Amino acid sequence: MSALSIEYRKNNLYAGELSTEPQLFAAIDLGDYSTGAEITDVPIYYRSLKKPIGAITEAYSTYVAGLPLERSTLKGLELVLAKYLLALIRFERFPEYVFHVAGRAWPIYHLSDQVVTRYPGSPIFSAPSVAELQVSLANHLVNLGYIKKPSELGILYLSPSDLQLYAPEYMLRAPKTADIPVYPTEKCNGKQLLTPGDSHTIAVSGKGSSELFALYHKVSKHLIKRGRLTNRYEMTVRRLAASTWTQMRDTLDPFDLELAYDAEFEGETIHRQVPVFTDGDSLVAARPTRRMRTALYFGPDIESLQSRLGKELYYRGITDHPEDVYIAQAQC
Repeated sequence: MSALSIEYRKNNLYAGELSTEPQLFAAIDLGDYSTGAEITDVPIYYRSLKKPIGAITEAYSTYVAGLPLERSTLKGLELVLAKYLLALIRFERFPEYVFHVAGRAWPIYHLSDQVVTRYPGSPIFSAPSVAELQVSLANHLVNLGYIKKPSELGILYLSPSDLQLYAPEYMLRAPKTADIPVYPTEKCNGKQLLTPGDSHTIAVSGKGSSELFALYHKVSKHLIKRGRLTNRYEMTVRRLAASTWTQMRDTLDPFDLELAYDAEFEGETIHRQVPVFTDGDSLVAARPTRRMRTALYFGPDIESLQSRLGKELYYRGITDHPEDVYIAQAQC
C-alpha cells in the first residue's frame, strides 16, 4: 500500500487554542489510489491538553465522512487518516453521498449514470438520481420495519474537497419528481450550493440570495432539458429555514403587491399574508410553513404566483377554492 502524500497550509482565521477554526488545512494526494477527487481543504484541529495523558500533551484531529479521528501527532493522524480513506474507496472512487438512519450511516457511490448503495442484509439499490434513490430505499426500510416513516432516512453530501458531511439546506420540488436536496458546502473561497443532477453535480457560488436564485434557474433548465418541466417557474423551494430566508430577503426588493388568504385553524378564521419580492428578473412569494420553515414560489408576474399558490393551498385543504388567494396592496 502506497503512503498518502499530504501538504499542509496555515488557516489565516486560526486565532490560537480558543479558536473554533482549524489550525491547518490538508491537501491529500492518494497516489496509486487516485479517485479523481481533489482533496484540498481537509480541516486539521489542534488543542493543547489541560491534563496530559502520560507523555501526551497535545492532540491533532479531523473528521472524515463524519468519523472523528485524533492522534497526538500529525504523523500519527496521517496514518489513521490513510487507513480510513482507503477503506472508503470502492469502484476506484469515493462515496459521493451518505445515507443515515438514526446514528448509523452507509456510503452511496456514483457509477456511470446511476447512484448505488446497499443496506446490510438487503439487495443493492440503484437509481438515476439521489432523490429517487432516497425514495426507494426509504420505502424498503419502512416495509422492513426499520423505520416508521420515510422522513427518518436522511442523505448527506460528502464533499470531495474537505471530506466533510453536509445536510440539505433546503429542497427543490417539481411536479412528478422526488424532492431534490440542496447542500451548502464551505470552501476556502466561500460558500457553495450544490445539488445532484442525474449524472453530475450542479453547483453555484455567491452571496445572499444570489446563489439560491442562480441554482434554482440552473436546475430548472436541467429539468426542462430532461422533459420534467415545461417552464422554469413550476419548481418551488421547500423547507428553507426561516432564519436563512430572513438573510436572503434583505438582499431582495419588496414588491408593491402581496398575496393574501383566509384559513380555518382550530375553529378560527385566520388572515394570512404572503409577501412578494423581486430580484429584478422574477417575483418570489414567501409563505411561512410549519417548524420555522419557508416555502418560496417563483413567477414572472403576480397573477402567476396567485394561481400557483391558490391551487396548492386548495389541494392541501387549506382553502375551499383556488380563487381564495387574492392580490392585495403590500403592507408597509
